[in-house]
Amino acid sequence: MTFEPPAGARIIKRYANRKLYDTGAGELTSLKRVEELVRTGVEIRVHDHDTGADMTGEMLAGILASAFVERPAESDIPLLTALIRDPGELLQVMLRDEQRAGELRAMGDRVRLLSTTIDALLSTMDPDDAPAAKTPPAKKTAAAAKTAKPSAKAATTRARTPRNPGA
Repeated sequence: MTFEPPAGARIIKRYANRKLYDTGAGELTSLKRVEELVRTGVEIRVHDHDTGADMTGEMLAGILASAFVERPAESDIPLLTALIRDPGELLQVMLRDEQRAGELRAMGDRVRLLSTTIDALLSTMDPDDAPAAKTPPAKKTAAAAKTAKPSAKAATTRARTPRNPGA
């Protein structure tokens, strides 16, 4: 089985004595250092020096295992149990979450673009052409309502009503 890493991946060789050699740095390394590389976004590939077999999955699982051992928490047990029972379902949930995150990032980009466009349009407007900000009408208090003049409609209604119905 030949080992063909993707372009740009950092190659880690694993020797029979379990030592790890980072070809990018040109030195022996540790599981901790490989974990740091992964956490900083470096894509790695691990292969067995003698057989050429790809051991990346085994190495990443070892990194996960050591992270759980270093900080054991009761909350890790359900996650680990779910991962063992049905890793496919957990991975699907993670993929859906990543897709939703991508959609939210795209929406944020569109909002920023719209905001920039609106700012550009507003900066080209003549201040005299800008619509005046409308102020909401003042609310009448109960005292003001009693002393207010009757409306035109109320005056018209009173004018049509005879004052002396018996006459």
